[in-house]
This record gives sequence, C-alpha cells and structure tokens, in this order.
Amino acid sequence: MGMKAEFVRASVLDTLRLRKIFEGADGIVHLAALIDVATSVSDPYSDFSVNAAGTINVLEAARHAGVKKVAFASSAAVYGNPVRLPIDEDHPTDPLSPYGASKLAAEKYVLLYNSLYGMENTALRLFNVYGEGQSASSPYSGVITKFANAISEGRQPIIFGDGEQTRDFVHVDDVCEAFLRAVEGQGCAMPLNIASATETSVRELLELMCGICGAEFSPTYMPERQGEIARSVAGISLAKKKLGYSPRMALSQGLREILEAREGEQSIFKPKK
Repeated sequence: MGMKAEFVRASVLDTLRLRKIFEGADGIVHLAALIDVATSVSDPYSDFSVNAAGTINVLEAARHAGVKKVAFASSAAVYGNPVRLPIDEDHPTDPLSPYGASKLAAEKYVLLYNSLYGMENTALRLFNVYGEGQSASSPYSGVITKFANAISEGRQPIIFGDGEQTRDFVHVDDVCEAFLRAVEGQGCAMPLNIASATETSVRELLELMCGICGAEFSPTYMPERQGEIARSVAGISLAKKKLGYSPRMALSQGLREILEAREGEQSIFKPKK
C-alpha cells in the first residue's frame, strides 16, 4: 500500500502547530530532541525545554487530536554508569547529564499518559544507533563516521584510551523496525531497550573497518576522555517479548554498507594483493 508523506518544519515548542499537524494521524514517532550531552551540561534549561517540556507538548497535542499512539525515542543515557552487564530495563537509572535526566523525565510522562489517559505509548531506550549519512559529531556513533573519514583520507584514526571501552551498536534499520512495531502495537507500560545485545570494543570496531577496506590498522592513541563509560551492552529480551523485536543487521554488514557507500565517492578499498 502506497503511503504519502508531507514534510512540515515545526517546533515541539509550538503547541498550536502540533495540534494542527497531528489531526487525523494514526500514530506519532517522537524523535525531536537536543542530543549533545556537553551542550546539556552548559545549558541545561534549553535541554529541559526541548526534551522534557517538548515531549509533554507532543503528548498533549496527540491527546487533544485524538491520536492514541506515541513511540518515543528515549536513550541509554538514562542508565548512567552501568553497575551490571548486560543492562536490562530493571537496571538503576542514574543519568550523568541533564540530557540523560531530560530523557528519563520525558519517558516517565510518555508512559504516564498510558495509565492516565488511555493512550498506547511506547518508550524505546536506544543504544548506539549507527547508519549511513550519520554526522561525525553524533554523541552515540560518531566514532564510526570519524573512523570512516580517517580511513578514506588515508589518516591514522584516533583511539582515546586503550580502545577497550565497549558499546552496543545497533543499525538504524533495526531501530526503524522497532518504531514501526511500537506504533502498530498496543503500547507498553515499561520502557524497552533497543540495541543489538552485542558488546563491541572501539578497538574491535576499527579492526573490523580496516579489515573490510583492506586498510592497515595503525591508530593514534590519545589519553582517555574523562567521564567516559567503560563498558556498555544491553539486554533486549523485554523488547523481543513485548514487540517481537529482533535485530537482523550484523555490525560487519552494517559497516560494509557504510564503507561501500563511500566507495562511490572515493576509493577507500585497497586492492587485494
């Protein structure tokens, strides 16, 4: 079935506009946010205004427009420093930044609207989402873009610390599938982790990318960044149970697609000897 989409530029702070836009919608995928952690530390009020108050605006506009489903992009930042691995949804929430706090507050409202107003909302705690076209300044997976840039320009990629810090990289296609399932479902009373459930170190990531391109693995090591989380990997059994979510894109395949897309712009694949 063909679907038409209309692009409208608007702000989640414009409540009247939101109500008008939402009229007749079947569901809402709420991704709008300020996402830079450092900026949230220097300007916590703006972060709160957009991420927390902006989410209430979306919820209120949806409620008044008679839209029952909002699928909200929350974040692994709500957990803070992991006290156990894998990180499941029962893990303590202890944000390290105003950004993490704003996402935690927002998801509480998203789920409160289910019990108070009979909505069928879902809060998805996204881990390190990556994919083609991503900015190198992304706080979650910019490392992949930075590594790809360095490899394609023949530079030595930079690794901060020893490269043993780990993350849970999940492909954007799998995340889109999760949101689709969320807006087609009946809502969920608890937040759900959306991740790959695979722990990958930064060093392993670069080795994988160099291996795909046939490039030499020769990173420049710099001092570790203060406050960086040492290890992260999600438990996703709840999302499997509640949404039928199951990530399909292996990291090696996702990275190959990113690197091959760049191959069209400039040859980064070294000829096999």
